[in-house]
Amino acid sequence: MDLQTTRKLYENALGELAAKYLESLDPEEIRPLMESRALELISQIKSILDDETLEDPGCFRRIDAMVDAFHDHGVPVSRHDW
Repeated sequence: MDLQTTRKLYENALGELAAKYLESLDPEEIRPLMESRALELISQIKSILDDETLEDPGCFRRIDAMVDAFHDHGVPVSRHDW
């Protein structure tokens, strides 16, 4: 079996285990964890916006930093170069 197929099988198995675990939790247990991660990302974005070292006319450095922050938090976003 090739590496890509093996990886997909592991991802599927882990996804199923994670879903079963999350189903066993009370939604009120999950909410604070999600809110904490969201606040962490918002705080990181605020720091990026306040960072004067990322100053450039088109804000490209800030946008790149924010895209990286989203990726670091598992939020897939893309950046389009014009």
